[in-house]
Amino acid sequence: MEYRKKLKARLIFSFVLLITGIGIIITSNLFADKSGFFSPFGLGLAVINLVRIRNYFIITRNKDKLKSQEIAETDERNLMIANKAKSIAFYIYVLMSCAAVIVLQLFNKTEIGTYISFSVCAMLLIYWVCYLIIRKKY
Repeated sequence: MEYRKKLKARLIFSFVLLITGIGIIITSNLFADKSGFFSPFGLGLAVINLVRIRNYFIITRNKDKLKSQEIAETDERNLMIANKAKSIAFYIYVLMSCAAVIVLQLFNKTEIGTYISFSVCAMLLIYWVCYLIIRKKY
C-alpha cells in the first residue's frame, strides 16, 4: 500500500475515533453518567485523535517530513526494534499480572485477582490465535 494511502486510512480512522469520543461525551452528559468515567474517557479519545489528525495534516503538507516519516516507518531496523519492544512489553505485562494475582490472593482480594487472571488468559489466547494465523501465512 502506498504510504499516502496508508496515511489517508489512518486519518479516516482518527476522524471516526474523534467523532466517537465526542459522541461518548454527549451521551454521558445526556444520560447523567454517575460513575464519571465516560465523559473524561470520551474527552481523552477526542483530544488524542484531534492531535493525530493535526499531525497527519502537517506530515502530508511537507514533502520532507512525509519522506522522513515513510522511511522511519518502513526501515527494517525500526520495525525490528518495534517488534522487540512489543514482545518485551507483552512478557513484562504477563509477569507483572501473575505477580499481582499472587499478591492479591495473599491479601484476600480474590475478585480483582480473578479479573487480572482473565486478562492474562485473554492476552495469551489472542497471542496464540495470532501466532497460528501468522504461521500459516508465512
